Amino acid sequence: MKIVESHKTDVDNYIITHHYLRSAPAGARLRLWVKDNSDNVIGAMMWGRPTARTYDYNRILELTRLYLIDDTEHCAESKALGMARKYIRKHLPEIRGLISYSSTGEGHKGTVYLADGWFAVGVTRAAAWNKQGRKNIDKSQKIRWVRSV
Repeated sequence: MKIVESHKTDVDNYIITHHYLRSAPAGARLRLWVKDNSDNVIGAMMWGRPTARTYDYNRILELTRLYLIDDTEHCAESKALGMARKYIRKHLPEIRGLISYSSTGEGHKGTVYLADGWFAVGVTRAAAWNKQGRKNIDKSQKIRWVRSV
């Protein structure tokens, strides 16, 4: 398994097609393909500015989307996160921390984050509004995960 950076929006289109939210957040700073050893795409991830305005977006990246196909090797998501951290350390040395959220509404417990050494630091409130009339928005509580690079 390996990750490959993309400077095109093809990752966005892949995420829109496959991720349960059917959307890709605007303003991704880093787009990564996840590929198997035969160079076949098995997933993608997008990293961008933290959604919480109180975080320093010059030093923190948020994993805004992660999707891997179901038929992958054991712990593929956690391995991909580890590879992404290594890539970020090398290519974005100003980044010192990572943040992500797992959706309780989708039954995501954060297992992939725990396996990669992330820490749960809280739970968000469930949203009562629909941002700009979007249909595919997850308004459930989210578990907030953090990790150093």
